[in-house]
Amino acid sequence: MHAFFFLATSSVLLAGKAVAEDVVELESTVIGNQEQPKVLYIVPWKSADSLQRIDSNLPRVLDDVFEHREYSEFQREIELKGKELKKAEEQ
Repeated sequence: MHAFFFLATSSVLLAGKAVAEDVVELESTVIGNQEQPKVLYIVPWKSADSLQRIDSNLPRVLDDVFEHREYSEFQREIELKGKELKKAEEQ
């Protein structure tokens, strides 16, 4: 029984070594055209239904997000909003 276990273990170890020796190294080089500009042109493939500009509230909302605020003013605003929420929950 021990001989069978020894032979099975040694054959597995030797097979692993044989597989490890079959290493294939692949090399490649990618060369692009450096003269091409790095620009993407997006061309519409069909005309728009309406050429009127759609008015959006998004720019006005984003202006408020990105405007400068002092830390103390921001903290005061948070406190006031918290008080308003507590008042609304109580009612």
